[in-house]
Amino acid sequence: MKPVRLKRLFLRGFLLLVAFLLAWKILIHGLGEHFTRQAVLGDEKAIDKALLWNPDQPTALYSKARSLMQSEPEKAEELLRRSISLNPGNAVPMEMLARLLLDRNQVADADAMIDLAVRRMPARKDIQLGAARYWVKRGNLSRALQNWAAVLKLDPAMGSRIYPTLIRIAENSQSVDKFKYLAEAPPVWWDDFFKYLSEHARKLETVVTIASMRHASKVPLSRVERDELVKRLQQDHQWPEAYLVWINGLNAEERRYLGSVFDGGFELPPANTGFGWHFPENKAWMIRRKNTYGAEGEKALHIFYKGESTPGSQLYQPLLLSAGRYAMNMRTRVDRLRVQGGIRWVLRCAGDESRVLGEGPLLVGASDWETQQFMFEVPNDKACAGQLLRLEVVGSDTDDQIVEGEVWFDRLSIRKME
Repeated sequence: MKPVRLKRLFLRGFLLLVAFLLAWKILIHGLGEHFTRQAVLGDEKAIDKALLWNPDQPTALYSKARSLMQSEPEKAEELLRRSISLNPGNAVPMEMLARLLLDRNQVADADAMIDLAVRRMPARKDIQLGAARYWVKRGNLSRALQNWAAVLKLDPAMGSRIYPTLIRIAENSQSVDKFKYLAEAPPVWWDDFFKYLSEHARKLETVVTIASMRHASKVPLSRVERDELVKRLQQDHQWPEAYLVWINGLNAEERRYLGSVFDGGFELPPANTGFGWHFPENKAWMIRRKNTYGAEGEKALHIFYKGESTPGSQLYQPLLLSAGRYAMNMRTRVDRLRVQGGIRWVLRCAGDESRVLGEGPLLVGASDWETQQFMFEVPNDKACAGQLLRLEVVGSDTDDQIVEGEVWFDRLSIRKME
């Protein structure tokens, strides 16, 4: 056989061997990946199959380690370290190893490993959450708060999961000071958290403490924070405190309309917060501020009733009046208003709405602009420290009534009688 032919045969055999080895390696790798995917989906038996075909499959290694963390911690540590060396960019085995090292009281190594995990994958929510759990176990709530803050920055929708934990920290007098760094530079999700806090905190003191931290910072309270604080103070019947917070949040234009009734001429859009006008939405009516003949300012309040079932309680404003006797004045205009009893303004104790302090004239039918008045007295009673001025349908304590037509209001004012 000629040397050239032998050389060709040898080369062909070598190439076939290389091709076979490559195919075998691809087969092994493919089967390893296949069983690894099965393991990730929950098939624990697939972990050993994946490692049988590919002992260096990083995901299979840390999956196996996870199953051994309680029973064989030393073996689990070995597998996790192998996984990390094979894929140093994956923080999942690092977070597992940090927990394992902490359980084995290797605190310094555990701290370094959890820090490395967060640096490797700062945008992974599960890594940040794992780090938060780690630092809670270590008793370092400041570090845990940093991780929760990172999660909320990545995904604000995680608030429903994280906020309850944050509230428990805030309600603990030993840990509430951990919020100072967040209060000094509130993150983008802070308003949403403060709203959740004001609605769910068991004690008013917790809300006030966090608000005080914010107030002490160089960043002014946001409108959301101020509104939510006022709402919670009102809910807890702290009327003077609520009024003080509310009035300090008004701008120069809004302060022009301060009085016993705020913006009694309806010149400003309703804020639906604090001690301003609240216009509830309902399909039975349309509430608007409009220019019309006879209005003393640029606007008057117009309510158009659509002839549908109408709730008895309608627009309202909380008040803060001291004990004494008062006169309320208003201008009204009625246009084809049809309702069984009528509608009127009612003054109630905000702490006990069953207590009526005064009632305005009934409105029904039709009339041009009229100036009307009614008298009422505010008792020196804690339940009446705050009051509620509300437009109501007469005789609708239990059932809604059909109301149809229009009514106009302007220049509502309250004057204390000497």
